[in-house]
Amino acid sequence: MRCLIVDDEEMSRIHLREICKSIQGIEIVGVFDNALAAHTYLANHPVDLIFLDIEMPNCSGIEFVKNMDQIPGIIFTTANENYAVNAFDYIDNVVDYIVKPVPSMRLLKAINRFKAHRILTDKAAVTGGSPANATDTSDGDGFIFVKSEKRLIRINLDELLYVETTGDYSIFKIQDGQQYVVQSSLKNIANKIQHSNFIKVHRSFIVNLQKVVDIEENNLVIGRKVIPISRAHRASLLERIMPI
Repeated sequence: MRCLIVDDEEMSRIHLREICKSIQGIEIVGVFDNALAAHTYLANHPVDLIFLDIEMPNCSGIEFVKNMDQIPGIIFTTANENYAVNAFDYIDNVVDYIVKPVPSMRLLKAINRFKAHRILTDKAAVTGGSPANATDTSDGDGFIFVKSEKRLIRINLDELLYVETTGDYSIFKIQDGQQYVVQSSLKNIANKIQHSNFIKVHRSFIVNLQKVVDIEENNLVIGRKVIPISRAHRASLLERIMPI
């Protein structure tokens, strides 16, 4: 994968480059200390992934993304966790964000998440489907971050019961009774949750298979919630839950 590092801090650039040297399949084709220079490079040199600092002088990482015509995968790096909230306005392209100093294993997880997302996207392009309907067999991280009411909230996936869409919004239902409302489509959320326990069972529902207590003909039950199973998703659900 062809990758760029864009960060105004010299030590951060050196640190990222050293980590990437040890990750197989990663080729750093450019290192820039400002977004404008990176933008000029990208005009003639397409890349797969950018490690992008958010807080930079003259042009922030978020402004940089706003002004790109074709956006590759983005992994934001930031010294200030609060800046990451705005990063998820570009949920289709932002793979992850990491708080500095960047831990090597955390960066590797983010890169693996991008690889998994790209595999799903490529599979959808070949089959004519969408990444949200493709089955992912990787477990990815054990948590995700969602933006709700101007806060960035960490949700542990083993505590997430299901996600339900209502119009332009999605509701994350947690097992302790909490719920978080997020302005995002189910398709985008499915792309972010790279975990084998989760499956789409209806155009409006993604469920945690570990929390299912009963399955009937066209419904399943999680807690006291009865969730419909659509005809289009029933076969893939049964395939996942049937014993070998």
